[in-house]
Formats: sequence, C-alpha cells, structure tokens
Amino acid sequence: MEFPAATLFGLLFMTMGPIRAVAIFATVGTDDKAPGVRRLATRAALLTALAFVLAVYGGTGTLASWEVSLPVLIGSAGVVLLALSLQSLLVPAAQSPTLLDPQKLRPTTLVFPGLFPPIAVTIPIIFAAAVPNTGAQLEIIAIGLGIILLNWLLMLRSKWLMRKMGSSPLEIMGAVFGVLQVALAMQFIVNAVKML
Repeated sequence: MEFPAATLFGLLFMTMGPIRAVAIFATVGTDDKAPGVRRLATRAALLTALAFVLAVYGGTGTLASWEVSLPVLIGSAGVVLLALSLQSLLVPAAQSPTLLDPQKLRPTTLVFPGLFPPIAVTIPIIFAAAVPNTGAQLEIIAIGLGIILLNWLLMLRSKWLMRKMGSSPLEIMGAVFGVLQVALAMQFIVNAVKML
C-alpha cells in the first residue's frame, strides 16, 4: 500500500496548521521580536514536535496493548472531530481576545489543546496504525515536523501578519475548515462502521 502523504499533509494542515498557530500566537504579547515571545514560540514548537513524535510511536504501541482496533480509533477520531468542528462553527469567537503575557505562560498552555488539539493527536496515530512500518512512521513524522516548523516561523511573525491582513481571512478560513472538518468527521465515522 502506497503511503497517502498528501492526505496526511492536508489533514494535519487543517487540524494543527498555520491558521491555528497564527490565531493563537497573535494574542501572546504585543511585539513579535520581544525575547519572551520568541522564547515561548520556540518552546511551544519544540513541545509540539515532541508530542507529535510520541503520538506516532507511543500511540500505536498503546493501541496494540489495549487491543483497540483501527476502526474504533477512526470512529473515535470522527466523534472528536465532529464535536470540535461543531463547537468552532456554532460558538462565536471572541471579538477582542485578551493579550496574554508571555512571561506568565507555560508552553503547555498553548500547545494543548491549542497548537496540538486532540484530533491532531489522533490523525498521526491512525496513519501509523494503518501503515505499520518504519518508513511510514518516518514519513508521518517528517510531514508533522514540517508543519510544526512552518507554524513556528509564522508564530514568530503572527502579530505582524495580523496587522497586515486583519482577522477576517483567518475567520473565513476557519469557517471553511470548520465545514470541511464536519464532513471529514462524518466520513471517519462512516469508514469506521464499514470496517467493523
């Protein structure tokens, strides 16, 4: 079976990609170049990368030891994605988010569930379980780390980006991705039922 790298990239980009990272990090501090902001961005990116690698390696091992089948995992991912997508579509975002002090934030506060939400944790586990070989695991990790690197670069410029383009493009993309995620969630659930 050929590894579906483009599908994985699309799913990860939608669930933990730059749109999410910029929106979250635009509220941290007032200046992109402040040492505390840059340090927090770097620590958050490194923690996200570590969590991603652990999801790929630890998640599949844990599933096997708990005897959780791939269809159940896919169905669970569908339920989680459906709940998160409906929440993002039905609950309006705060119009003026409170600025967060980077000196008082821990990286974990931003990473879980912000930069690495539950569905983004599930996706690499599904792919690693579906194609259980070292090459596939390394490809999953490479794609995930590539997105995390892109996120980090944009997090370092998030306030500048928001000043240049405003929040409207992020809100529009968030709504589009929200609808796509509902459809994807339903597809996960349908696929899981077919596999049982």
